[in-house]
Amino acid sequence: MKTQHKKVNVYRRRAYLWLVFGTFVLTAGCAYIFWPRPKALEVSQQSLQVETPVTETKVTIPETANLNVPYAPQAPFSNWTVHEESCEEAAIYMYHGYLENLTYTGNRVPDAEADSVYRQMKAWEVDKYGSEPDLTMTALGEFARSYYGYTPTVKANITAEDIKEAVSAGHPVIVPVMTHSLENSMYGPISVYHVLLIKGYDAIGVITNDAGVGNGIDKHYDWNILWQAIDAQTAKMGQGRDMLYLTK
Repeated sequence: MKTQHKKVNVYRRRAYLWLVFGTFVLTAGCAYIFWPRPKALEVSQQSLQVETPVTETKVTIPETANLNVPYAPQAPFSNWTVHEESCEEAAIYMYHGYLENLTYTGNRVPDAEADSVYRQMKAWEVDKYGSEPDLTMTALGEFARSYYGYTPTVKANITAEDIKEAVSAGHPVIVPVMTHSLENSMYGPISVYHVLLIKGYDAIGVITNDAGVGNGIDKHYDWNILWQAIDAQTAKMGQGRDMLYLTK
C-alpha cells in the first residue's frame, strides 16, 4: 500500500510541475504577443527628417537687364510753368504704361497724352491733399494705390543688389534724388527734389527713364552718381536710400 501511495504522489507532483510549466509557457506567449513594441519604421523616418539638410534656392541675378518701359517727359510741350512739379506724375505714368503693356511710336508717350494725364493727376492731388506736394516713396506708393489700384512696395536701406534683384524680376524701381547731384548739365540752376525711374542696370550703373531732361530716354547714371543723388535728398525729404516698385 505504501508503494502504491508513493506512486500516486509522484504522479501528482509531475502533474503539478506540468501545470506550472504550461502556465509559464502560456503567460510568456501572451506577453510576447501583446507586449507593446517600438515602432522601428517611424523612428527611422523621424531620424531621416532630422538628418536631411534643407537647401535654399538662390536667385541668380543677371549681369545686365533693361526693361521695356515707355518714356514720358516731365514737361510735355516744354511747359515748365505747369509741369515744374510733375516728376512724380511722370514716373507713375511711365510705370502705368509698363504694367498695362501700353505701346507708343518710338516707345515715347505723346506730349498731348502726357499733358492731359498729368493735369488730371494734379487735380486729383489738389482735391485729396489740398496741394500738389513733393511725395516721399511711401506717399508716392499710396498715390499709385489710390489712383490706379496698384500695390506699392517700399524698401529702405537699399543696395545695388536690391535694385538689380527688383529689376531682374521685372519690377522697375523709383528712387528719390536731388537733381544737381545727378551731375546732368541739362538740369536748371537750382537743385530740386526729383524722382527717378530705374528700368535697367549694368556693371557700371543704372539705366533710367529720367523724365526731367530732354535726353532722359535710357539715361545712364553711374552707381556712385546715383547714391550721391539719393543721399542728397535726405536733408530735404528725410528719406534714406529708399526705393519703390509697383505691382498689379
